[in-house]
Formats: sequence, structure tokens, C-alpha cells
Amino acid sequence: MTRTKNQPKRQTVDRFRVFNAFIDFTLRELSRTESAVWLVLYRDTKPDGIAKTSQADIAKRCGMSDRTVRRVIRRLEQLGLLLVVHRGGLQQGATAYRVFPMSRERLDKL
Repeated sequence: MTRTKNQPKRQTVDRFRVFNAFIDFTLRELSRTESAVWLVLYRDTKPDGIAKTSQADIAKRCGMSDRTVRRVIRRLEQLGLLLVVHRGGLQQGATAYRVFPMSRERLDKL
């Protein structure tokens, strides 16, 4: 099946579904800092579903300290909204994250 000129790309449709699920089910339970970090990581997500971003870069874009970003990332991991795929560091590149719109528990209840 080919896509017509007016149909959005499948990838775009999927990105909006994830974003809408996050807004509808998860956003109200997060603090502003948690929401900001999740949004930055989601925006950086590539078609393979992985976001590779340094904590310093996230901190700069969110207007918060590196320490706050580390704390928020741990919290998002605990909530099941983030999975650290690869831990970055000096000479190892940026950390890679997989971003989820809602926790696995909540997804199973739907």
C-alpha cells in the first residue's frame, strides 16, 4: 500500500500516539521538572526509539542543574517511563534512553 500525498507518514502518526498517551495518562502525575525532562528526551527520540542525549544538554535545555536532571531521570526510571539503554560517560558518548508514554503497569490495565 502506498501513501497518498495527503496522508501523514506512519512514523509521524505513531509519534503523535505516544505523545497523546503521555498527555492523557501520565502528565498530570508528574512534576514540572519530570515533564520537562521527559519531553526533551522524547523530542530527541530517533526512529529506532532511542534518544541519545547528555545530562548536561538536558539540563541546559530545561534550565535546571545537572544534579536535578540525574534525580529526575532516576525518578522517571522508577515510574517506568524511561529505560537507560546505554550509560554514557567520558570517552563513551552520551547516554541512550528509551522513552515510554506510560508505565508498563498502567499499559497492562488498559
